[in-house]
Amino acid sequence: MPQFFWILKKVHWSDTDAAGIVWFPNFFGWFEDAEEEIYVSAIGRTRQSLLDEHAFAMPRVDATAKYRAPVRAGELIRIGIASTLENPRRLRHDFEMRTEPAGVLLAEGFVRVACVDAATFRPRDLPDVVQQLVTALPLAADRQQAGTTERPWV
Repeated sequence: MPQFFWILKKVHWSDTDAAGIVWFPNFFGWFEDAEEEIYVSAIGRTRQSLLDEHAFAMPRVDATAKYRAPVRAGELIRIGIASTLENPRRLRHDFEMRTEPAGVLLAEGFVRVACVDAATFRPRDLPDVVQQLVTALPLAADRQQAGTTERPWV
């Protein structure tokens, strides 16, 4: 079972569709929020600062979501991310979304991310700092769940 790094999100009315449940593309945006948070929380930097410094981009090449239960405005949800390196040029982010505090599974999915040179869009290896972050994510998740904010893996 993956070790997830979690963020909390309050669902707003503007997140819902005419049926009063969360509009399905918003799930991918929230997955993206969880991905952004691992950079800030785990290494203290934004993803954009890493992209700029190392001149690379991370296009999404595959994505899927399975919706297990409706999500409505006013609910508090938690979104978990667990990342793995598939190879030096590609990584995979697995996600879960659950109610808070009950933990009912609302959705799950994954996003596969490639690494390309920002100028040419040709494939390249992920920078070492990103590979180290993905490798250290289980430790970051453990520390987050224990309430520790230290980042000894950076």
